[in-house]
Amino acid sequence: MKNIITMLAGVCILLLVSCSKTGDTGPAGPAGTANVMYSNWVDTNPWMHSSTSVGAGKKTYYFDLTAQQVTQAIIDGGTVLVYMKFVSDPDGAGIAKMLPSIYYNIGGADTQYRFQYGLFVNKIRVICDIIPGGSPANNNKIRYIVIPGGVPGARMASYDYKKMSYEEVCKLLQVPL
Repeated sequence: MKNIITMLAGVCILLLVSCSKTGDTGPAGPAGTANVMYSNWVDTNPWMHSSTSVGAGKKTYYFDLTAQQVTQAIIDGGTVLVYMKFVSDPDGAGIAKMLPSIYYNIGGADTQYRFQYGLFVNKIRVICDIIPGGSPANNNKIRYIVIPGGVPGARMASYDYKKMSYEEVCKLLQVPL
């Protein structure tokens, strides 16, 4: 019995020592951001008054952005990030903020602009609820970034896009500012 155990231990040691890290190098994997798509900055013009999203003490407008990259596969398994540059944001004119976002009229809390978005195949609808009323600026700018579900690392929990600045997301995904 002792000889069998010694022999098995010797075989295990021999197998471990004989393993080599040399060999053929496999093909390079795809770049992590090769399939990321993004739009140019576009003016939010024209805003349309909503007849379906109504309520006391608010006005609702929407802006439809054609987005051929937003397919059913992207909606089901990818990520779409939507950013808006506000023309007169109290945090700085032209600052890019991820939607959803609340914008206060010139820093005051008397008028709130609540921006959000919805996805349709080939279209992103940006929605603006204004409390108590008003209309959104036509020269705010909007941009989207589409990350397909098959992009390695793009949907990893270690990337919380909501906690990242626009510049950090662009650097991570290699999107031009």
